[in-house]
Amino acid sequence: MQLSLFNNNQVNYSRQNYIILDENKHIYNAVINDLSWKYLFLFGPKGSGKTHLAHIWQSINNAIFINVNNFISEIRYSDAFILEDVQDIQDEVTLLHCYNYMKENNKRLLITSSTSPKRLNFKLKDLSSRILSIISAKIPSASEELLRIMLIKRFSDKQLKIDLKVINYILARIERSFCSINRIIEKIDNGPIGSNVTIPFVSTLLKKDTM
Repeated sequence: MQLSLFNNNQVNYSRQNYIILDENKHIYNAVINDLSWKYLFLFGPKGSGKTHLAHIWQSINNAIFINVNNFISEIRYSDAFILEDVQDIQDEVTLLHCYNYMKENNKRLLITSSTSPKRLNFKLKDLSSRILSIISAKIPSASEELLRIMLIKRFSDKQLKIDLKVINYILARIERSFCSINRIIEKIDNGPIGSNVTIPFVSTLLKKDTM
């Protein structure tokens, strides 16, 4: 079966473009549809969909993406904010100040991370206790079905035509992870293949990875 895929090359973070299956429906509802939380810590591996969920939440709540250097200047413009990749933030004092400032001003805050709150190992005890007190939501590992759909959609984003047997060939030979999906798509996209992807070409790329 040949799939002709004709989307643009830009990342589509729209609500309609988020893949919802039984396995991740609960995480989608927890982030997007649950209005009870004031602060939420969303974690999962790189490429697992945290940024996509954050953009959907942003569009619904008129939220603003911030960093630890601009939160004070932005806070008057919205009641909802997003702080991404908290595991990479080195300035713990300012991060603690950011959290306290959001709480004092009764703002909603979505925090994303590639690691769980218990594994962040912040040196500031006050910061650790505040992060651990936040409701957390873990993005589950992807099933083969979800990875297959992701592959098809990523090829679509790159305007590449792909046979389903090539999709199955890739899935049988790569690590079952979001990062692996992203890496193989990038390698294929950078190869001299025009708009078609074949098994021999993919095989050559995978062999180069093992050399």
